[in-house]
Amino acid sequence: MLPNMNLSEAKRESIEPNGYVVRVLRTNIDNKYNRLQLEVDIIEGDQEGYFGRLQDRAGFWGLTANLSLKKDDAWKFANAIEAFRASNADFIWNDDDENDENELIGKVVGAITQRRHYIGNDGLKKSKMLVNRLVPVDTIRSGDFEVPADKYADDCPQPVKTGNVVDTTGDDIPEGFKQSADDTPF
Repeated sequence: MLPNMNLSEAKRESIEPNGYVVRVLRTNIDNKYNRLQLEVDIIEGDQEGYFGRLQDRAGFWGLTANLSLKKDDAWKFANAIEAFRASNADFIWNDDDENDENELIGKVVGAITQRRHYIGNDGLKKSKMLVNRLVPVDTIRSGDFEVPADKYADDCPQPVKTGNVVDTTGDDIPEGFKQSADDTPF
């Protein structure tokens, strides 16, 4: 027999795309994709420590800022470094010499996030939070930013919207989004 559980008190913590003040906890150079990965966690507001709790609960880190190291993307990397400079008075990055990525550990920066939808290896539609871009902490605190729209992988269908309602009854709706008239909850 199952023990008594008060399901009305059971809550699953979730997070929405927004701007967050984050701290870099770990760095990694991903040679396969030629990028610097920064594992970050929220350090201010209601969602403080969210990704650490997610790691404890689910066993994976849920928010990584990926900074391309490709020459064509140097301007994006430079923008991220400027965000770190604006957010950390003691931060020094030598533009003309080699730098140690581990110098970023412990530094704070603003992160504007967005949700990415994709089809997982198991064939199910999934979503995850991405860092869209890094900005100065003051940008986040002032609220002077826009949250980008959700991003969809090429193999992941977007729901069809009609006005403010998502139409789940049409013939062009991908499997998994269809709803028959019998499925009406009332």
